[in-house]
Amino acid sequence: MSSNELVSTVVAIVSLLVVASFLYRPAVQRSERYRALVVPLANIMDVGFIVLAPVIVVLVGFDAPFFMLGICLAAIAAGFAISYNIRHYEPLIGTEDSLHSLARWAQWALLGASVINIGYYAMLLMSLILLPFEIYSEDRVTITAALLLIAVIVIGYRRGLDGLNRLGNRTTAFNLSAIFAILVAFFVFNVQEMLGGRWDLPDYNPPTDPDALRKLLGLFAMVQGFEAARYVGSRFSAEVRVSTMRWAQGISTVVFVSLLASVLILFVQVRPEPDATAIFVVSDAVSPVLPFIILLAAIGSQMSAVVNATSSRSDLLVEATSGTLEKRYTFPILLVPAVVVVVLTDVTAAVALASRVFAGFFVLQAIIAARLSWRARSTSHVVGFTLVGLLMSTIMIFGLPV
Repeated sequence: MSSNELVSTVVAIVSLLVVASFLYRPAVQRSERYRALVVPLANIMDVGFIVLAPVIVVLVGFDAPFFMLGICLAAIAAGFAISYNIRHYEPLIGTEDSLHSLARWAQWALLGASVINIGYYAMLLMSLILLPFEIYSEDRVTITAALLLIAVIVIGYRRGLDGLNRLGNRTTAFNLSAIFAILVAFFVFNVQEMLGGRWDLPDYNPPTDPDALRKLLGLFAMVQGFEAARYVGSRFSAEVRVSTMRWAQGISTVVFVSLLASVLILFVQVRPEPDATAIFVVSDAVSPVLPFIILLAAIGSQMSAVVNATSSRSDLLVEATSGTLEKRYTFPILLVPAVVVVVLTDVTAAVALASRVFAGFFVLQAIIAARLSWRARSTSHVVGFTLVGLLMSTIMIFGLPV
């Protein structure tokens, strides 16, 4: 191990331990705001952004961090519609209002998108588990991902997912600690390269792809998940959900953009293949322990994403059926179609399809927010939410798989 690798290793381990020691404090774990933050954050910060980061670099070169920021800002714009509806639509639930039929369509669109997304989470999780051990194959990913979802169905039907949710809260704490450690290690590596006079980004012109922008739009599902805050009103107040959703989006934006910016020099030096192994290859050049930290974070974050998405959508399905559907039946209803997605698609196709359906959901949310704003005679809000709807429509219509 070189001296630079030793420094990066020590920094990564110390950073992980310090942040974890704070997040695992009982006061933090019991905090309502922390538990509310975990719901959107666990859904947003699955490791899809780590695996798909190389794809963005290949598509647009060294402008990748700016394009990543653009995708995150699109999600933040959609988040304003969600937060507005949390405050102004939810009080109308239980009354007679013409917006309810539109809201029901939005609920079913979200459920459809979530089924696809849960399948994507499971496939990505199993891909990352199998890759380092060189036993990866598409068939093995399909089989193991399907078995994972079947296990969640059985657990949810028999006992519910409360226990797994509590475990997810703790797992998310480790994930955040690990991601912070990864970012710090990459940052230290960049500083070391600058001090050693080795930090230089040569001109890089990626192969011309006329559909590059459309493929970036197809990655929108990578930054969604914040909308889960809209459907856990039975657990948290409106203001807590709005505040923690915004924090979740802010944290994830900083992480996503920082990661891309910090690995650019490594893509120049190492030149990994643009696939799911790329992040492991470049991180190994920084520190031999970093790939293992990434793998542990990947397993924890993807499992948390599967459980949190299933749990929050279970609450949504109960709400969509006005409480007539017993909660234990929601798990097979949600996850059997997710198993079908796993069997019939691959990761990139699932991401693009989920992106388009999620965008359709946000179009409906923007329309609801615009109509509420019209009632309140707030022209600026009407214009803003109309623009959000147009942006989401663009993603829905033009997004392509990578």
